[in-house]
Amino acid sequence: MKKKSINNARLMILTQNGSELTEHNCLTGIMTKNASGFRFEEAIRKGRAPLNPKLYEGQFVSMVKRKNGRYQCYLKAFNPQGLDRSSTAFAIYSEVIEALSIIE
Repeated sequence: MKKKSINNARLMILTQNGSELTEHNCLTGIMTKNASGFRFEEAIRKGRAPLNPKLYEGQFVSMVKRKNGRYQCYLKAFNPQGLDRSSTAFAIYSEVIEALSIIE
């Protein structure tokens, strides 16, 4: 996942129910760029909202943001047969660092 920061950008947010955004609110929708800035429109939910949206998905590690604003990393199950321990540990370490780089 690549991040790009755009300073001094104007953002208009349109929510389905017109409510104010809280600090740890996660929305799904479409972001478009127009002449006056950016526009984000919340998508209409079909069914139940996802519990914890994934922020990072790697071969060994995944990271989610919980509703209380905290981040949680999960180590995925893998078959240890035929794996070099030090290279596997380094690959897991590298993925954790990459997942943590998403948090600002």
